[in-house]
Amino acid sequence: MTKPMIKNNRIIFLFIFLIAVLAGCRDGALQTETHPFPQADSQNIDGEQLVRAFNNAETIDALQGLAVARNNVLVAERYYHNANPEADPNIHVMSVTKSISATLVGIAIDKGFIQSVEQTVSDFLGAEVDTVNPALGQVTIHQLLTMTCGHDWHEIGSESEFMDFFTAPDQLNYILNKPIVNPPGTVFNYSDGAAHLISVILSKATGMDASAFANQYLFGPMGLGERIWYKDKRLFAYGGVGLCIGNLDMIKIGFLYLNQGYFNGKQIVPSAWIQRATGFQMATHYIIPFLTDYGYYWWLGNAHGHDFICANGYGGQFIFIVKDLNLVVSSRTDYRGITRAKANENWYNVLTIIINQILPAVREM
Repeated sequence: MTKPMIKNNRIIFLFIFLIAVLAGCRDGALQTETHPFPQADSQNIDGEQLVRAFNNAETIDALQGLAVARNNVLVAERYYHNANPEADPNIHVMSVTKSISATLVGIAIDKGFIQSVEQTVSDFLGAEVDTVNPALGQVTIHQLLTMTCGHDWHEIGSESEFMDFFTAPDQLNYILNKPIVNPPGTVFNYSDGAAHLISVILSKATGMDASAFANQYLFGPMGLGERIWYKDKRLFAYGGVGLCIGNLDMIKIGFLYLNQGYFNGKQIVPSAWIQRATGFQMATHYIIPFLTDYGYYWWLGNAHGHDFICANGYGGQFIFIVKDLNLVVSSRTDYRGITRAKANENWYNVLTIIINQILPAVREM
């Protein structure tokens, strides 16, 4: 072969090689653009649909964080509107706190601090409740956990008394002076007062406030470290609000529930309690959209043929769990400095993204 022919062949080879390299680069760029969540496909989630959902979520101006996990694998995580991921664990998740309080009751029963959910308020508060409101004293832990304690309380809607409770000189006295107006166990009535009594009971039963109990028996064993939990004027941790945990902390709580109380191979919450807390206890009659039923401070519903449970916080804080898909979604929003109507709109928009855009992207295993 002559030298000119060899030279020409080399030129042709280099030309073909460069075309292949450039084509590969274009394919790589396209894949990165359409699939910024590389774990999606391996977890049988439609990556393109998931990207669209996360992009659409950015239109919710109060949204700060969104995460999706499946099969104990983090698939997608994004922070929005200049949210600081480093500060994420210090964000107050509002009524997601209630679901954690219910979890602590299960642990307290398992450890022998509480005998059963049939124990009453009076068993723990004694004369403090019996002399003021003996009917409330006969309310059981089960009735507190199912929001059926029957006391006079108005929280969901424009006439919410939450701030009256929150700013009262003594939060416990505020609750104890609320009369019983419905037979306990009969009417679902969402109440931060009921949830706060759970925290007080935990403190009386264990000798430590709910925050310290959680750090020792829940957050510590899960490797989450100590968490901020706001307290009332008597230094009881708020039972219904006040806990500060991050998006990925909430994903891990979701794993705990998906795995029947196990985390990293260690049983932290009894499996029987997980089943009871997330099973049907009371109908909510759609008091808020999407969520039809109630367990022990966990909301229940069904969407696209899948039953789900969720920890549900004001403004759009969620731990959303679909057991049959082994799926957990968490979100947090900034509810500060906006009206209740705007916070409710954000709540609705976040849950709509989760139910109608993220959930349909998850394929059957």
